[in-house]
Amino acid sequence: MIKSVIEKSLLGKVEETAEVVLKKKYELQIIVDECLNNNLEENFEELAFTGKYIEGLKRVLKKGGDFQEIENLDYVKKDLGENMEKSIEQIRDILQNASEETKMHFEENYLKLSAASFQNLNDLIADLEQVKKYLNYQKRKN
Repeated sequence: MIKSVIEKSLLGKVEETAEVVLKKKYELQIIVDECLNNNLEENFEELAFTGKYIEGLKRVLKKGGDFQEIENLDYVKKDLGENMEKSIEQIRDILQNASEETKMHFEENYLKLSAASFQNLNDLIADLEQVKKYLNYQKRKN
């Protein structure tokens, strides 16, 4: 089931269905290709889930001050930090068989501790949320 959904043309289908332009499509395509080449489709789906979960946590934090019901924002912040770290490890795991050049590209531009890398990682995670929504849509459709 998963393999039939995750395919080379996945990102184009995500953009078409969601009517969005993925900000980090090039890097997402590298991740998709690595998953397909190394039979890591389940890893990709887990990464997409983590991305969608992180985006949900960010929405909760953004609205946290507006809603009295959200009592424990410290827990949400901790969960967000843990899941950001988890997404970094998931990306590293997926890329472990990639070329050294590809690994360095991701380390320098997405995974190291810098403001630019953090912004790039956030953009990538936002794109992963769109991918997860598309994968969920495909599962419901089938």
